[in-house]
Order: sequence, then structure tokens, then C-alpha cells
Amino acid sequence: MSENNRLTEARQILHDYIKLKGLRNTPERQKILETVYTINTPFTVDTIWEYLTDEYHVTRVTVYNSLELFFKAGLVIKRSNGNEGLEYEACVQTQTHHNMCCTICNQLFEFKDPSIALFLSQKKYKKFKMTNCSVMIYGICSKCQAKINREKRKQKK
Repeated sequence: MSENNRLTEARQILHDYIKLKGLRNTPERQKILETVYTINTPFTVDTIWEYLTDEYHVTRVTVYNSLELFFKAGLVIKRSNGNEGLEYEACVQTQTHHNMCCTICNQLFEFKDPSIALFLSQKKYKKFKMTNCSVMIYGICSKCQAKINREKRKQKK
């Protein structure tokens, strides 16, 4: 799905969600949503706020509240980023999102696994409709594993 199509779909989902909840569709929310779908990497509240401060006046609270609204609408996923707090990423409803996180260096690796997406798309839950899914696998990346192995070899000598 192209970036423009993702943004268009996200705008429609947000419009429908805001209408359903009786909220206002503010220019600030639209600008924040546009920024979220322009950034192609995980981001924090501060990342979005810093990106917008030069051209658009929004507070960190507005950015945080908007991201929480987007999360509830299924437009972003959020996850804990260790000591650094929450991290968000654009993810339109119906997408599955897969990451591996190294528990040593905290680096995130995005991956696609069609078998996971297929399994989840066929899964039915009683009284619950899944709109999107985020899978996080924790472990040790190859760089950190190599470093650990080198240290072990040094200790044996």
C-alpha cells in the first residue's frame, strides 16, 4: 500500500472514529496524523512534537492525546521502549506488524512473516473483532550474540 493510500485510509478511519465518539476533527489532529504517516520509523511524542514545532503550534500534550486517540482508533501501535518510555508506529487497521527486539542493545528489527499474518487473519474470537495486531519477539541480535561469543572465548583463554 503506498504512503498516500495509507494516509487516505487513515484519515477516513479517524474521521469515522471521531464521528462515532462525538469528538471534533481538529486541524492539529490532522497535521499530527499526516506527520505520523510521513515518518517511516518508530517515533516518540517528542519526535512528532519536534517535527511540528517549526511550522505548526502544538503542545506535547496535544501530540500525546492525539497519539492515544490514534491508538484507540487502530491507526498506530504503541510499545514500551525500555527506559525511554513509549514508542509509536503508524499501522493502519487490518495490518499485522512484526518486530524483533534485542534485549541487550534494544535495537528493533521489523520483519514480515506471511504465515503469522495468514494465521491471524483466519483466527476468530468470540465477541471480538481484531482490527490489527502487533507481534514483538524478544531475543539477542546477531551482533550482540557475536559480541557475547567473543567475550566467552576471551574468558576461556
